[in-house]
Amino acid sequence: MKGIQGTSNKTYRQLMGNGLRYEIPKFQRDYSWEAEHWDDLWQDIRALLGDEDNEHYMGYLVLQTSNNKEFQIIDGQQRLTTMSLLILSTLKCLKELVDSGIEAENNLKRKDSLLNSYIGYVDPVTLISNNKLKLNRNSDDYYQIVN
Repeated sequence: MKGIQGTSNKTYRQLMGNGLRYEIPKFQRDYSWEAEHWDDLWQDIRALLGDEDNEHYMGYLVLQTSNNKEFQIIDGQQRLTTMSLLILSTLKCLKELVDSGIEAENNLKRKDSLLNSYIGYVDPVTLISNNKLKLNRNSDDYYQIVN
């Protein structure tokens, strides 16, 4: 039996902004973070704003792959999903700013950049969403591309 293989430190940007896809295996539990978990993460994010190093240890992410393009998340799905939900919330706020005409052009660029970097894209031919993260069947509605 082999030990841990291929360990590395990556930022959220490096992890999600790399064109790879991540999936929660069927055997994993549903998304279950509640207010106290969210609050802990939010306080960590707020603390980063005043930190010159701007780094925060988010814990281990254990992945399994057979092709180095699509990965199953063995450990770390709650954190990864929550970070993605924060991005989706930001996208919704940017869409509201665009719809209200507040810096519409710049906020549309921000929205498109965040969407393509961290969430996924809509195929221009089939109009099918290609999300970077696929949750299990009970939780996948949490994670949908914002139009």
